[in-house]
Amino acid sequence: MINYLNTYRRYACDIHRINMEAERNPKEFVLMAEKVFRDDLRLIVDQICSVPVNRHVVMLSGPSSSGKTTCSMRLADEFRNQGFDVQIISMDNFYLGKDYVRTLPNGKPDFESVEALDIPLIKDSIEKLSTVGECVIPKYDFSCSSRSDETIDIKLSNNSVIIMEGIHALNPIFSEGMPKERVMKIYVSVKQGIKDNEDYVLTNRDIRFIRRFVRDYKYRKVEPEYMLSMWDTVVEGEKSYIRPFRYSGDFTINSLLIYEPCIMKKVALMLFDMISPLDPKYEYICKLRSSIERFVEIDDELIPNNSLLREFIGGGCYHY
Repeated sequence: MINYLNTYRRYACDIHRINMEAERNPKEFVLMAEKVFRDDLRLIVDQICSVPVNRHVVMLSGPSSSGKTTCSMRLADEFRNQGFDVQIISMDNFYLGKDYVRTLPNGKPDFESVEALDIPLIKDSIEKLSTVGECVIPKYDFSCSSRSDETIDIKLSNNSVIIMEGIHALNPIFSEGMPKERVMKIYVSVKQGIKDNEDYVLTNRDIRFIRRFVRDYKYRKVEPEYMLSMWDTVVEGEKSYIRPFRYSGDFTINSLLIYEPCIMKKVALMLFDMISPLDPKYEYICKLRSSIERFVEIDDELIPNNSLLREFIGGGCYHY
């Protein structure tokens, strides 16, 4: 680990300051937060590009709803602006399939474990891409939870960047034995909550939950009750497979956009109203409702089409 920028930008996350800006200067407030995020990505790209290797391998990871996919695409844009050929590879394509993973006590396949991935093939693919610039990788079919008959041929020039994106990307099992200067690791997450003086209005985990709650309903057709029931399992998986490696990255990205509760408010409140008072998590939903109601609403038309928030609310320029 080279530790170029194993720090992250911290914001003054006070609800009163956020609401003041949202009420007085919403457009400028949004653009300021977006510029800060873009500048952070550019700084990381500049640091990686300064390392003299033919092909850079970037391993990018983060917990659920941290914005990994958009970060990968935004970083790819910045690398291309500096003249690099870029290939983004989702590690999801390396899932072995439901017939090859262990079964949880509830009878469901354990897709959260790193053993659910074809570890030898991932390591071989990284090695081939970084040395000879080409390989063939599988394509995973989520509709049947198994590998497709199709494969993906990848060929890269000498001046290239490979971005491997997935929840297990920082696990050292995938980069062991490779020259340290060839592999850079990036951890992405919401690193802060929003406070009212010393008390949290929304924790960083609350913010990620709201992102996923909105996205899964709007674009993955997941009913709010089901997503709510799965959240504890998701969090437990993060504790086991993601958090242990969060300090091993060379770079850390704080994916919080401080105006985002003002954007998520409208849809989140609508979805919260769909949760039954009999739901075991109803008390948590009531807490989130009372918290997000406190934010001044901002029109989502003010958000750029390449914003990380577009991953969750839609209307963006990237394909997810």
